[in-house]
Amino acid sequence: MPNSRALIVSSNIESREQWAEDLKSGDWQVSCVASRDDALAAIPDFLPVLMLLDIQAEEHASEVDEHFAQRCRDSGLAVIVVFADPTPEDIAVSFRRGAIDVLIEPFNRSELFQAIARAGDFKDLYQENMDYRGQLERANRELQDSLNILRMDQMAGHQVQLNLLPTGPLKLGEYTASHRIVPSLFLSGDFVGYSVAFDRFLLFYVADVSGHGASSAFVTIMLSYIIRQIIRRHINEGEPSALLNAPEGLIEHVNRHIMALELDKHLTIFAGSIDTQRHILRYVVGAQLPLPIVITEDKADFLPGKGKPVGLFEDASWAVEEMTLPDNSTLLVVSDGLLDCVKGDSMEEKEQTILAVCKRVGPAGGHDAICHELGIDTIENAPDDVSVMTVTRQHG
Repeated sequence: MPNSRALIVSSNIESREQWAEDLKSGDWQVSCVASRDDALAAIPDFLPVLMLLDIQAEEHASEVDEHFAQRCRDSGLAVIVVFADPTPEDIAVSFRRGAIDVLIEPFNRSELFQAIARAGDFKDLYQENMDYRGQLERANRELQDSLNILRMDQMAGHQVQLNLLPTGPLKLGEYTASHRIVPSLFLSGDFVGYSVAFDRFLLFYVADVSGHGASSAFVTIMLSYIIRQIIRRHINEGEPSALLNAPEGLIEHVNRHIMALELDKHLTIFAGSIDTQRHILRYVVGAQLPLPIVITEDKADFLPGKGKPVGLFEDASWAVEEMTLPDNSTLLVVSDGLLDCVKGDSMEEKEQTILAVCKRVGPAGGHDAICHELGIDTIENAPDDVSVMTVTRQHG
């Protein structure tokens, strides 16, 4: 060993002297102590790499307390335990507590140095392990620092998303808009928006960005900004009649922005406008599945309509559908993440399950009852984001 310092721990003076003489003949620096307490005191000053630990005949290895064994391990000591008449249990305990070899008296100088050679191999391996452990600890600290930064970034992004979501429920005359989102990760790729313009028009959308997590969440934030900007422009112009054609042109405008950013992201969307004076619903469907549902007192039906996803085709256009909303009805929009959480072996069976729930609850049940019956309250570890938006009309 490069550092040739050995500490002999034995209450037997004759044994100490013999082992010391043997070690010195091999160019070892030797220090002898009579007890384990003395050994603990000597280690910091002498800095040995090897220890001969003599277990007296009246002792057992189990009597060497764990604190002493741990100090030897922490110091990187190669410990050779010496027994006069050990039991198998003594030997097993010694190795379990970190000894690298066991010598049984009587032994000669040659046997001692064979054990020391094995100790040298141990020391080299120990040093390699310590170096590797140091590298792992540094890498782990760097990883933890990176995770903490990522966690803070996600918390900031999560807060931004929360700030952009409607506070809900929103009430306007006979209409109430509500929503709920269950993200699969800390950040969501689903987004819901609804607002009022000119105390007459209820404007809303439900979007599902491909994938989930931070990159998808970024697109939802951008989408919210684009749509808010359009609504704000209409309000600032002070011309309510401009919204009679809403959401005409909205999805085309969003599509141009998504395509221009080249984010390799696309989204499905349902966007609509309700003229609460005339009770006219105008809407566009951008590959939204399942289709939105209108629930009345005697039935529940999917809305007609279809359209391409947003962000894939530059020159795509979306047709605006129109219908009159019945008295006492509910418009339900859910993202496709719900399909992973309802019963059914096929898409059609899952859609029928959702329709059955809607018929059972009816328009009078309200948003919370629909969410409860769809199992939104009990979703855990969702494989995909799940969002629900309802717009209920209660007349009279």
